[in-house]
Amino acid sequence: MLDTAVLAFATLFATISPIDGAAIFAAITVNNTPQERRRIAVRGVIVAAVVLLVFAASGECLLNTLGISLAALRTAGGVLLLLMGFDMVFARSSANTPTAEEEREAIVKNDVSVFPLALPLIAGPGS
Repeated sequence: MLDTAVLAFATLFATISPIDGAAIFAAITVNNTPQERRRIAVRGVIVAAVVLLVFAASGECLLNTLGISLAALRTAGGVLLLLMGFDMVFARSSANTPTAEEEREAIVKNDVSVFPLALPLIAGPGS
C-alpha cells in the first residue's frame, strides 16, 4: 500500500513539476508585490485543484459520454505533440498574429493566476 502511494506521489510530482512551476511563477510575477504574488499563487492553486478534482471525478464519464476511449485520447495527444514538435524543429511560426486590442489587453493584464499558472502549468495535460 505504501509503495503504491509513494509511486503515485512521485509520478504526480514529476508530472506537475512544482520546481519548474515555481521558477515560471517567479519570472511572470517579478513586478508584483508580495501580497499580489501570494493572492495570485493561492488563486492559481485553488483553480487548479478544482479543475483536477472535477476531471478526476467526472473525466471517465465525460469520455464515455463522448464515445472516446482512453487509447484514442492518448493517440490523439501523441499526434498533436508530434505535429507541434515538427513545427518546432522546422522553425515554423504560427500564422496567428495578435490584434491591437489583444496587445493592449496583454500589457494591462496583471492577473496570471488562471492562465498560465493554474492552466496549464499546475493542472496541465499530464496532470
